[in-house]
Amino acid sequence: MEKKVALVLALMLLASTLVSAEETPTIGQRLDSATADVTSFFNDHALPAVDSVSSTAKSIFNWFGDKAKEWGL
Repeated sequence: MEKKVALVLALMLLASTLVSAEETPTIGQRLDSATADVTSFFNDHALPAVDSVSSTAKSIFNWFGDKAKEWGL
């Protein structure tokens, strides 16, 4: 009787270990998730700021170009 109980408990422990091993993400999955999170954050928050700065820089560059043409430079 004791051997049967020990066997059942050992099988239950093995099964729970296998199930928890499947649920635990690997290091690669964690890195992929973190990369996706950073990319998503950049696209949502930083990209509009970068576009705004880029647009402002283009406007300033064009303004100086127009002034240089006016002055014959």
